[in-house]
Amino acid sequence: MTAAVLAGLTVGAGLALIASGWSPAHQPLAVVLARLGQQRVEVRSVDATTFDARVGARVRRLSIIERRLDAMRADLRVLRRSPDEQAAQLVTYALIGLLWGPLVSAGILLVGVPLPLVVPAWLAVGGAAFGALIPLRAVRQQATDARRTFIHALGAYCDVTGMCLAAGQGVDGALTRAANAGTGWPFAELRGALRTGYLRGEAPWEAISRLGTDLAIDDLVELGATIALAGEEGAAVRETVSSKARSMRERLVADAERDAGATTERMGIPATMLLFGFVFFLGYPAIAVLFGNAH
Repeated sequence: MTAAVLAGLTVGAGLALIASGWSPAHQPLAVVLARLGQQRVEVRSVDATTFDARVGARVRRLSIIERRLDAMRADLRVLRRSPDEQAAQLVTYALIGLLWGPLVSAGILLVGVPLPLVVPAWLAVGGAAFGALIPLRAVRQQATDARRTFIHALGAYCDVTGMCLAAGQGVDGALTRAANAGTGWPFAELRGALRTGYLRGEAPWEAISRLGTDLAIDDLVELGATIALAGEEGAAVRETVSSKARSMRERLVADAERDAGATTERMGIPATMLLFGFVFFLGYPAIAVLFGNAH
């Protein structure tokens, strides 16, 4: 009965994947229209003729993979990673996890321990699910670190903008001059957003807000909104960007202190286990002697 149920589930899952691949889910019209006019996503150059790119392009035809990539589109945007490359990595890890269960079961059978068919089947399913979660979690963590790096650079950008405003430059010139003053990918993103906004005829703060929406960085969206509310007066904008930089630094310091405290707490767990092990091995001979005398 168990083998029949597993066989039915496997066949049903295969048919569902085939059906989703033949008829992929169509994106809503509002989502497609919202992408029109947005700046082009800069990703790391990937040769379309490579094996990873070809596999990723074909795997993305499955609606479940495409939906997962859409959910992590902002993270891929921050990492400048191609969706095809991420799809190929996702499938590779899932296949490795899928083969892990049968390989372990085969090793156990070679030792001489018989296993029912349901054990390798469930190990294969669990391994595939776990393998698919590994790249998703890695992308999320890397995107979080990249956003933290961007916020550090954004604080410096606000400081330079304030100095340019204090020197008598206008709001537009100060924002552009500050973006050209730094190096690294955060300042490259700011320069690209301001350049694209200029070509569209948008105000610089609108371009900054758009970039914050694309990268899913709330501080960038708030900076554009506060500059827009401050208007064209240099003194008001200077005070706004200075207060924003100060608040970002205070939050980064608080986050660093919280992470350090959490790391310290996690370090106490292995130390406690080591102490218990030491006490156990230290008292084991005496306990063994007592029980031996009792017998």
